Amino acid sequence: MMHWRLQTRIVALLILLVLAAQLATFAVVNVATGRSVSGQLEEELVVAERVWQRFYDARSRQLLESTLVLADDFGFKAAVASGDAATMASALRNQAARVGADAAVLLGPDGDGRAALAGTDPVRQAQALAPLLAQARAEGFALSVVDLDGRLHVMALLPVLAPNQIGWVAIGSTFGDDYAGDFRALTGIHASFASPRDRTLQVYGSSLAPGARAALGQVPPASLAPDRRVRPMDLAGDRYFALAEPLAGSASVNVVLQGSLDEAMAPYATLKDRILLLSGLAALVALVLAGLLGRGISRPVVRLAEAAQRIQAGDYSQPIEARGRDEISGLASALGHMQQGIAAREARILHQANHDALTGLPNRARARDHLEQALATPHPDGHACAVLMLDLDRFKEINDTLGHGFGDQVLQEVGKRLRLAVRPEDLVARLGGDEFMVIMRDVEREHVPRRARLLLEQLREPLDLPSTRINLDCSIGLVLSPDHGEDAQTLLRRADIALYDAKHARSGVAVYQPGRDEVHLRQLTLMGDLRQSVARGELRLKFQPKVDLASRSVHHVEALLRWQHPTLGAVPPDEFIPLAERSGFVHELTRFVVEEALRQNAKWRAEGLDLGMAINLSAMDLMDADLPDFIHDCQRRHQVPPAKIILEVTEGALMRDVDYAVRMLHRLRAGGIRLSIDDFGTGYSSLAQLKRMPVDELKIDKSFVMQMTEGSDDAVIVRSTIELGHNMGLAVIAEGVESDSSLQLLRKYRCDMVQGYFFSPPIEAGELAAWCQRFAGAEA
Repeated sequence: MMHWRLQTRIVALLILLVLAAQLATFAVVNVATGRSVSGQLEEELVVAERVWQRFYDARSRQLLESTLVLADDFGFKAAVASGDAATMASALRNQAARVGADAAVLLGPDGDGRAALAGTDPVRQAQALAPLLAQARAEGFALSVVDLDGRLHVMALLPVLAPNQIGWVAIGSTFGDDYAGDFRALTGIHASFASPRDRTLQVYGSSLAPGARAALGQVPPASLAPDRRVRPMDLAGDRYFALAEPLAGSASVNVVLQGSLDEAMAPYATLKDRILLLSGLAALVALVLAGLLGRGISRPVVRLAEAAQRIQAGDYSQPIEARGRDEISGLASALGHMQQGIAAREARILHQANHDALTGLPNRARARDHLEQALATPHPDGHACAVLMLDLDRFKEINDTLGHGFGDQVLQEVGKRLRLAVRPEDLVARLGGDEFMVIMRDVEREHVPRRARLLLEQLREPLDLPSTRINLDCSIGLVLSPDHGEDAQTLLRRADIALYDAKHARSGVAVYQPGRDEVHLRQLTLMGDLRQSVARGELRLKFQPKVDLASRSVHHVEALLRWQHPTLGAVPPDEFIPLAERSGFVHELTRFVVEEALRQNAKWRAEGLDLGMAINLSAMDLMDADLPDFIHDCQRRHQVPPAKIILEVTEGALMRDVDYAVRMLHRLRAGGIRLSIDDFGTGYSSLAQLKRMPVDELKIDKSFVMQMTEGSDDAVIVRSTIELGHNMGLAVIAEGVESDSSLQLLRKYRCDMVQGYFFSPPIEAGELAAWCQRFAGAEA
């Protein structure tokens, strides 16, 4: 009995010793684990602080690039240059929606509020942006955090140049819960944005749960100083480690990064249970496993700490090994996945910042960097750096007709064609919309125009898409360095000017011509002033008589618009009408001409002068679905007989979209209004197309009439046109009659009416009645 009792005591003692050792070991492991996890969490916070800086910088850079794209957008510049509040507000809202901005403000050159998003006050927002504006004036741009209407926004402010400064534009995104949530999704670390308010914190945004967020707002500011130190804190019963630092660009707002200690310790709960289970099975096994377990825990933790340090240093190249299937291995696997996720997100953010999402091509910022690098590289004699600016013609019609999805397919195919058409060392970039750029480094100067033509021919090849086949056309503006500029900004501006010249002349490719900068500035000035010309009374009508050859009397007059600019003097119609079409103001000009012409016609009728009134319509007027109703309303208000109104539409305008033009002509002709095809012979219309159009007369272009002589090619064309018109039951008018010989030939060819300086130049309305009397007396 004593032997067994002693044995029992020995066994019990050994068991107690082992159990004590196991308990002590368990306690040591528990403490070591707690310290290790706490240390790891602190290191993760330090790593997260570095990731935050990259995350914030990447987001801010994207915002700045979006603002730069908007500030450089030609259409937006034109809207700002117009000075029209509604136009500026509409352009600002459209562009802000396109880049996904939460806040957008347009300031004048002096910082006064011009426009903002719907529901916001531009004046109040301009006041809030005053410190940002001061920084931008000193540094050329500004990027900071601003409190707008009680909400934090990251705002980027850039000047709008055309080429002189015409304003400031600010674009921003909300700095709140979504911003913090994105960072939480990226790193697993909570983020909060707060500023001291007396004895508490004002929390603008946070990824914390509502209870923890409310508890954070009650933390005294002194206990959470923005000194980048990691400190423990308790929020709503949960343990956290927190790190606070000042928010870049703000003197009062801090970013607080929080890591949950409870969440970090959660994976170790199962590990503790297993250790206790193993300790209860057998003392000997517990003793053996104690040593193995100690080594099994310490080594993985050391490896995890080293991995965390590598991640903190930004080294994501070495994979984290997860050996075994225990909790430590799970933690190592999780840390490895986090490392891969952070590396992938950083790479994706960097790629998105420099590439277009739709086509995968480099974007404007990347293209500009590439151009600056190319300009810094010396070129051999006879070689240059070429910049080609490309814009697809009538792409808006493709989008409107076939949908934006189809338009995206077209842009992707154009990007592929451009990449295949250039050399490997050349860069193809998409600047936005339907605008592309090609940068050719170190190319022989005399070969560049030929390369541009070949590129144009490649793009003009029919484009086969899954749903249809279309023909594309584009315009190319070409500049060379150093011929047309030695810095990127000058070359890009002049390439844009050359592109406009190519589109205006429909030449396909245009090389920048010296002096076009001044012309471009004049055009911007005229487009802005043209919008104010009606209100300022700078526009007036002149009238040129049309003489009926059979009765030798004046039956019609043509209303011709003239603009007397207050500083530039008389601006030719050939200059300001294309600018009005380009800026979209031509619809207002047409309505002004219709109103004034019919008002004057009614006045003449009241004075006993009964004349038909010919009014010109532009190609863009045919796209105005409301114009027929406006003209018919004007006709009724001024009580002008419909047969006395002749609407002249150029042949080229009708040929752009024959089916739509025919429908519009039928609407315009409703009620008895007469229609005339102006500049006939220059638009390449066919007889089949001419037969479909509900017109009453043809007007032969003056280029065939002015130099016409007996037996000349012009005389053959004029005579054939008159016979064609008469055979189709149409009246024929010849414009540009400047000599008696031309007049006699037109009489011989039985032309119905003539018009030109041989009879009279365009004259003022008040002089027309007296001129008609003198003409009638002379003919009598």
